[in-house]
Amino acid sequence: MKKGDILSRLIELGEKDVKYIKDMILSFIIAGKDTSATTLSWFLYLLCKHPSIQEKVAKEVREATNLKENSSVDELAAGLTEEALGKMQYLLAALTETLRLYPAVPVDGKLCFSDDTLPDGFSVRKGDAVAYQPYATAG
Repeated sequence: MKKGDILSRLIELGEKDVKYIKDMILSFIIAGKDTSATTLSWFLYLLCKHPSIQEKVAKEVREATNLKENSSVDELAAGLTEEALGKMQYLLAALTETLRLYPAVPVDGKLCFSDDTLPDGFSVRKGDAVAYQPYATAG
């Protein structure tokens, strides 16, 4: 299957239920918007609190994109290629640390559809609500 957006992929797979397609697209938009906005807000906050980290990130971005001190935003955008992003290891580390400290989804809840036993041996019944912290389970 060629690369494409989720709508194109659903149509290519033969999905014909318009309500299902609409619900799927809306779920992706809503989930992506809030988690991305929250992560970026915390990232910018942390950069402001730690100017030395901010300068290291800025330097790495300038070097990876071959920008000069007085480059425009358009020149920056043009320099953000996959190759340039692959060189931004410090930026990746800073973003990863932001997510570690301030996870985009601190608690996730699920509803049990049937009786089950969790990996630690705890039993849950149909209809029980279970919440977990992805942060605490990350390895």
